[in-house]
Amino acid sequence: MAYAAILSSTQQLAIALSGTQTQITLMISNPGQQQSLSSSFSTGKWISPPKLFKVGASFVLQIDTESGSHYVQIQQNSISTIDALSSTDDYPLVKLQDIPEPSQKSVEVKPMQPIQPMKMGDMSMDLNSMSMQMGKMAMSLSNQAKTTVTEQFCSQCGIKAKASDRFCRSCGHELNK
Repeated sequence: MAYAAILSSTQQLAIALSGTQTQITLMISNPGQQQSLSSSFSTGKWISPPKLFKVGASFVLQIDTESGSHYVQIQQNSISTIDALSSTDDYPLVKLQDIPEPSQKSVEVKPMQPIQPMKMGDMSMDLNSMSMQMGKMAMSLSNQAKTTVTEQFCSQCGIKAKASDRFCRSCGHELNK
């Protein structure tokens, strides 16, 4: 069982019974902003549809169960239980609309296909083996995460450096090893 009500131009209320739990969701939407506040109460199974009363600036939800009546106050952006409502005859009843319950059907998800190796000019990448090659430079990650570099270039000026160089011979920038 699930029900909904429009409280104002910016507020909507949804009430649902899931087993013995009553779930209440207050949705607030203002220009450029949306909020949702949910609370769940152990009420037991309902013996009749819930009733919603307009009480001043707030609303009171009455839920009748085999163990008695439960009352929930909805005020601005809060949901809280209260002991009782003095007299329901004094307050106007707000119409609740019967809504379909969310489906609990499972959806089968097929596994993704492996990513195919990519090649562009002299560059190739294979994500399955975690390897990449660009010209004479090759990198691969295995269980030991090793990288193979056949040529070294300065990251500052781009000049080719010897494998034994610690600093760039052109600009003096420290080379990464």
